[in-house]
Amino acid sequence: MSFSLKDFIEKAKEQDRSQEFIDACVQYTNKLTDRSLPALFSLEHLAIEMGIQSNYLRILNGDAKGENYDFGYEHKYSRYNYFKLKKRNGTYREIMAPAKDLKYIQKWILENILVQFPLRQSCKGFRKEISIYDNAKVHEKADVILKVDLLKFYDTITEKRVYGIFKAMGYVENLAYSLAKLCTARHRYSYWDDFDEQSKKVLYRLVEEKPPILPQGAPTSPMLANIAATNMDKRFEALALKMKFNYSRYADDLTFSIIKGGELPSLKLITRIVNNEHFFINPDKVNYMKKGSKQYVTGLTTTNGVNVSKNKRKEIAEHIYYCRKFGVQSHLEKRAKDFPNYNWLKYHNWLYGHICFIKSINKKASEKLFEDFNKINWSL
Repeated sequence: MSFSLKDFIEKAKEQDRSQEFIDACVQYTNKLTDRSLPALFSLEHLAIEMGIQSNYLRILNGDAKGENYDFGYEHKYSRYNYFKLKKRNGTYREIMAPAKDLKYIQKWILENILVQFPLRQSCKGFRKEISIYDNAKVHEKADVILKVDLLKFYDTITEKRVYGIFKAMGYVENLAYSLAKLCTARHRYSYWDDFDEQSKKVLYRLVEEKPPILPQGAPTSPMLANIAATNMDKRFEALALKMKFNYSRYADDLTFSIIKGGELPSLKLITRIVNNEHFFINPDKVNYMKKGSKQYVTGLTTTNGVNVSKNKRKEIAEHIYYCRKFGVQSHLEKRAKDFPNYNWLKYHNWLYGHICFIKSINKKASEKLFEDFNKINWSL
């Protein structure tokens, strides 16, 4: 970072700043640097560190002044591309993908500020060198697994809560508020209207107020969500030690398990802790899985060690078999319903990607698949 405390003190003295002022700034700076955070005093200082014009940050925050800056608060939302992705259950997820300029700003915040936050060990999602395998590993060979999903996870993390995160990290109020505004966005009004009745009942305040929230698509959102859930993770970790169960969280997916002698927390207790931390449980996604039945954690089987399911491995093996037997084009024509608008290259990448995924979980299981995959004739 370009900020020098020594230079700052010298400049402050030249400007006849009081010793009280200098001491307060030094204390503020040391508090941040002790946490490996960049010492930032204002939005203008943040802009300097980012290498962009401070007025543009003010435009995005809706408080720019002057005749050359008349975009207003809505300009930030013009820097998002809104679109919907269909989920497995038939409902939709609204994605808010930031434009390159806003994405650069958010990446800077992520890489220079947010990554310094110490997450809990039970937090497994969206972290470097930690994968769904690590999350599933916590619960392998369990007697009972309880899976609980949080309802509208990102939507419950509002601009106000994000402000609290930056404030708790040590930043002054005005800057914490500006950082929060740069990392949040509003859904289109139609998004809230599409909530099912159960979600509207539970999240009635959000539906009424429609506040800025963590946008799915922004690079800062996963880390901010993890930070917002840190105290919840801490509480469940402490409870796990007391009751002898295993706990992990992958984004909005909470998993609890026991092996010989442990005790699972009741759903009532889990709900109370979740609600106390200002989150909500999705009642349609609470699942108990006992030993002897199929047990899945973040899509991986855990019954006899962590693995990709037999059905998935069999499916990929069958694709390879039919490609070799009938040819890629013929196979794609027969499976056109499952692979609409796929050409051979897109299908090649899809199949290769799935084999690589299997390798990341079970190297041995992927060896024969790779061997047969390399025998496919991909020529047109």
